[in-house]
Amino acid sequence: MARRLRLEMVADHASRDLISELPLELKVRILECLPTRDAARTALLSTHWNHVWLRLGRLALDNDFFWDIIKCSGVSIVPCKIITYILLQRVQPVKKFSLHIIGLLDPMLEQSDLDQWCLYLSINGIEELDISHWKRQYKLPLCIVSCTTIKQLGLKGLHFDCPINAPSIFPGVTSLIFSDVVFNHNVNGIVSSIPNLEKLEFKHCEGISNFKFKAPKLESLSVIGFIPAAESRWLVLHLETIKVLCLDHSSMLWEDVEVASFPTAINLQVIKLNSMKFANEKQLMGVLKLLQISPNLCELDITAKVSEDDTEDDDIKIVLRLLKDPDSCIVNQDLKILKTIKIRLFCVSTVLTHFVKMLLSKSPTLESVVIREYYFIHRQYNKVIKFQRELLCFPRASPKAQIVL
Repeated sequence: MARRLRLEMVADHASRDLISELPLELKVRILECLPTRDAARTALLSTHWNHVWLRLGRLALDNDFFWDIIKCSGVSIVPCKIITYILLQRVQPVKKFSLHIIGLLDPMLEQSDLDQWCLYLSINGIEELDISHWKRQYKLPLCIVSCTTIKQLGLKGLHFDCPINAPSIFPGVTSLIFSDVVFNHNVNGIVSSIPNLEKLEFKHCEGISNFKFKAPKLESLSVIGFIPAAESRWLVLHLETIKVLCLDHSSMLWEDVEVASFPTAINLQVIKLNSMKFANEKQLMGVLKLLQISPNLCELDITAKVSEDDTEDDDIKIVLRLLKDPDSCIVNQDLKILKTIKIRLFCVSTVLTHFVKMLLSKSPTLESVVIREYYFIHRQYNKVIKFQRELLCFPRASPKAQIVL
């Protein structure tokens, strides 16, 4: 009898391992560090881990996840049913959920499926939600718009019907990212409040001007991708409150918006400009307009789009005259708080050279000018050497200004 008991104890000890004996909370943390597909495998490999997988509060479901589930199960399964099953089997709320609608899932997904999942998440404490699609086929469920627990929301490739007569939307959201989202037409004059929003990004969206809102806590606004003149006016409305503004070359074509209509961006401290083509007169004028209305600018960060210099163009000649003549330059006041200038992918051009010269002459507190050259700049080696010599000789309003090449 004693010998049998000892054998049973040895067998029980051999069936265990150090990881399986860890506290439940620690095992959940371990699974959260793994890709969702690997975390799900633990439920198939060991009964000790099945209850851990059901407590996982971070789920990222994509095409790779579904392929792995099919391989492990060895049967033909429906991805939509898998998602429903996974959500309904949770024993703790899902705090972070990411869904990429591609491949296996896309042909089978119905709008009602997406509505059902979002409703479940919205009433069970979801805090971070990311939904991505590539065909703009589905609409954002309105339950997400009114969910009070979401703090970070990322949406890609969806239609958004701006709600009518909704005094407040996305009530708990602090970070909101729209990518390839279509904002459908809304009744003019309807303005909703996003009370806690701090960061807002648009990437290649359509109909931004239909998204009318007030965000008293908004600090960072990013608009990437072409926006028509009407939406340029929409953008101007938010310049008074933000501290950080990020634009690219296609969102800077403000030729139909008079600079006199721009409000003073009194809080704007950081401007980031991506893929700027300074040989384009409209883009350069947009930059100058921004500088003109930003008296408290501290940092200017520019990624220049490499292009051939075109000093023969009549529009460029006009801009060059503005840059060269300090009395007629559109930026007629000093940038009194500007401390840092960064220019990356720098390509030597006459316009950009005079732009830097203008900034040096109008920035009395400037401390650092960092210029990172384009990696093919050796093709312009002689022009680079000439530019560097000229740059070091440019007059500087700030005695502390250091130029880093």
